[in-house]
Amino acid sequence: MNSDSPQSHLLPRRDFLRSVAATMTIPLLGGALPLRAETTKPSLHVYPDYGWVRGLGIVPSWGANVVEAWQLYDGARFREEIALAKQIHVNSIRLWFEYAAWKTDPDKMTARFLDAVAGIAENGMKVMPCLFNHWHDKKLDYLGTPIGGDWTPHLEYVKTITTALKDDARVFIWDLCNEPSSRDPNTPEVKWLTAIAAKARECGVRQPITIGTMSGPNIMAFAPIVDVLNGHPYGHHRNNLEALITSFTAMSKETGKPFIVNETFPGALDDQVRADVVRFYSEMLSAAGFGWMGWVIREGKAIATTRELHDANGVDGGGYHPFFTKEGKLRDGLEFLTEKPKLRPPWEKV
Repeated sequence: MNSDSPQSHLLPRRDFLRSVAATMTIPLLGGALPLRAETTKPSLHVYPDYGWVRGLGIVPSWGANVVEAWQLYDGARFREEIALAKQIHVNSIRLWFEYAAWKTDPDKMTARFLDAVAGIAENGMKVMPCLFNHWHDKKLDYLGTPIGGDWTPHLEYVKTITTALKDDARVFIWDLCNEPSSRDPNTPEVKWLTAIAAKARECGVRQPITIGTMSGPNIMAFAPIVDVLNGHPYGHHRNNLEALITSFTAMSKETGKPFIVNETFPGALDDQVRADVVRFYSEMLSAAGFGWMGWVIREGKAIATTRELHDANGVDGGGYHPFFTKEGKLRDGLEFLTEKPKLRPPWEKV
C-alpha cells in the first residue's frame, strides 16, 4: 500500500542503470555476487506483456496481520474466499506469505502454504507467491521481516518454498517482497533482496521473478534484480494514472523488461466512488499491457480491509479496499466485473 504522485517518477539515465548492473557487488554466503540484469533466464510462464492479468491479493479475513493469517489458517475457509474471486473472472492470486510466520513452525507453515497454492489452483487460478512484506501501517501493522541481522534463516526459508514450486505451472511468477522502500540501489535492502533473488534462482525457479515495488526510483533501484518490473499505482484520478502509465512504459522501454501491476486501485468508503476508480483503472492498465491485481478479496480484520480500520491510502483518505463484503457480497457498483473479459490468460488458449 502506498501513496504516489506523478511528479516523483523521474527516470535514471540508461548509463546509470547499466553502471549499477555492471559494477555493484554485495557480500553473500560463499562470496560476492554481482548485481546484474543478466541472470538465469526463466523458462516457464514467460510472457512479453501482462495485459491479460486480472488478479486479487488475498489477506484472509480472519487475520489481523500476515502472521495471524497463517497461524489461524483454515483450508476450507481459504477456498471459500478464493472462490469469491471467480465471480469477477479473476485468473491469478497474489498469495502473501512471510518469513515471520514461517519461522514459528517451518514444517506446518510450509504445508499450509502449499495447501493454499492447491486451493487457488482448484479454483482455476494461477499463483503469485509474495515471500516478504515491507509495508507497515501506524494504525495496525501488518508485520513483516526486517533486513537486519543474519540473512541465513531468510535464505533457508526461500530455499524451502521455492524448491517446492520451482517447476510448478500453478505458479506463474514470484514476488520476492511487497513494497521495499529503497529508492537507491546501494541500500542494504537492495543488497538483501539481491541475495534473496540469487537464492531463488540457485534453487532452480523456472518462473519469472518480480518485486512489488511502487513507483519511479523505487522501481528502478530493484530493476537489475528482476525479470519483470512492477508498480503499485494509487493515484486517485485519471490524469494521475495516465502519468504513472507513461512513467511505467518509459521504465519498461529503458530496461527492456516487461511490466506488471500486482497491487492497485485506490480504496474508498463510498462504494460507487470505489467502483468508478476500479473501472477506469482496470481499463487503462489492461490497455497499457500491465494488467492488474487489486487489493484485497474480502472484508476482514486487517488494516484497510475494514471500514473501521481504513487507512489513508484512498480517495478522500478512505482507504477501504476489499472487493467483497464480510458476507461475501460483491460491493455495489462492481457488477461490471462479472462480464467476461476480452483479454484471456495465455494458459486458456492452449
